[in-house]
Amino acid sequence: MAVIIGKEMAMIIGKDLTLTQSPRSVEIGAYDWFDIDFAGTQVGKSRCRIEPDRLTVLSIMIYPEYERKGFATAVVDHFKQERECIVADRVRFTARGFWTKVGFAPESEDKYVWHR
Repeated sequence: MAVIIGKEMAMIIGKDLTLTQSPRSVEIGAYDWFDIDFAGTQVGKSRCRIEPDRLTVLSIMIYPEYERKGFATAVVDHFKQERECIVADRVRFTARGFWTKVGFAPESEDKYVWHR
């Protein structure tokens, strides 16, 4: 379910878990930014690029005190419901296991891809 708040769009993606998309703007790098909130507290952010044929994830950053609680996986699962193709671009060495675990296949050393 999506709710529009001003120029932002909030989506409930799990129990007490909300993803709020900010409008794209040049001031913040012409990316699509998502705030990740759990029970009213911001627990992370995601920086993406929404394109007609795919969603490119450039980063999912969960704040350290909220890591390993399934928030990043929930965000990726939500993106999978919305898109046919997702590309994780600029994947760090330390994040490769995460992207493999959530069903992505390596396309190159720092690019992982998922297709429905």
